[in-house]
Amino acid sequence: SLYYDLHDKLGANVPKPNLEEVKNQIFALTDCIDNELIISCHDIADGGVVSTLAEMTFGNEIGFDVEILGELSNEKLLFSETGGFVLEVDPKNVNGVKSVFSKYNLDVPEIGKTTSHQSLVINNAIINVSVRKAKEAWTNGLREKL
Repeated sequence: SLYYDLHDKLGANVPKPNLEEVKNQIFALTDCIDNELIISCHDIADGGVVSTLAEMTFGNEIGFDVEILGELSNEKLLFSETGGFVLEVDPKNVNGVKSVFSKYNLDVPEIGKTTSHQSLVINNAIINVSVRKAKEAWTNGLREKL
């Protein structure tokens, strides 16, 4: 992952995706798109779910307040690049999305809500940064390193 590479912790234990599950995620996602159940979607890739969530706010400069829980450390939960998707769903469509995903035996955890306060808040402020500052770092990060 980018995070582990930056911290010289890049390991050899790369998680192997369950290809059947990935296929089902794609089918469920396309069904949701076909039925106009989602507002936006972004894959979890470079930088993990933290980068995914931040990038989803840049276009409309909206904020979010999310809570991502699990048995792993915050570092692993937030920066793992194991794949998957983050969906933005209108509250009236949440049950429809869950129904589609359950058809493919997939769980869809609700992790938070978008907000108008233009701040990115994760796990009760483990990360709390303005959308503007996050976008600036994302846009100019490499330039500042050079």
